[in-house]
Amino acid sequence: MSSKQSTIDNLLEKGWVLADSQPHPLSNLQGKKLDSYKPVVLLGPKSRFGARYFQIFLQTSSGETSQQPVFLGLYSQDKYPSYNWVEISRFSSHLDFIASGQTLEITDEQVLQLFQYLADLIPPGGHIMVEYDSPGQQETSRSLGMDIPPVATPLGHMLFLIGCGAGFRDWYFAEGGTEGPRKLQGFKALNRQHAQLKAKELVQELTAFLARSPSAVDPELERAARNRAQAILDTLKQTETQ
Repeated sequence: MSSKQSTIDNLLEKGWVLADSQPHPLSNLQGKKLDSYKPVVLLGPKSRFGARYFQIFLQTSSGETSQQPVFLGLYSQDKYPSYNWVEISRFSSHLDFIASGQTLEITDEQVLQLFQYLADLIPPGGHIMVEYDSPGQQETSRSLGMDIPPVATPLGHMLFLIGCGAGFRDWYFAEGGTEGPRKLQGFKALNRQHAQLKAKELVQELTAFLARSPSAVDPELERAARNRAQAILDTLKQTETQ
């Protein structure tokens, strides 16, 4: 690829298409905002399971697009709730804009907003899976290794905040070696009753976590997890009274 050719141009030559050129749920992201940037979504081929590959880039107000995608993932849609999901297999927080020489370090708030846009496209009963093998996800990886509840990890807390906290599954090994990196899966509740049931289970899990003796392996990480756990408990208890 020529140094003057953008990553998007290269992908378009290889058969990827802009999401807003097709009737696809991810095309709804094209009109969204991320501070002074906006998402540009490309759709690729389908996986062997029928899910669609996608990449999300950021574009400046002047029209320049990042060389790296923020997200590389898969999007699945179906009439059955559990078959509607998003998997993020690669996440880049550092983006380069070659023509202008600018760089962008995506903030936690911007990451949360991007994930919220994706979560809004998933119907009740669906889920989001996000890798935690990359360098930026090491706190989540270490936390899970210390038996900290998934929702109290940075990634799990984020999934909870975007409405995908009705249960978690830790894909900590690749079955058969084909599932890619380790990932954390967060579910959307099917309905209000399901949400209430899962909230009660979460309260029990977090209460038990806070009641146990703190680990001395990584005190700072443990402290951060306990702070998240307490904040989530406060939110859940406040919701119960409403």
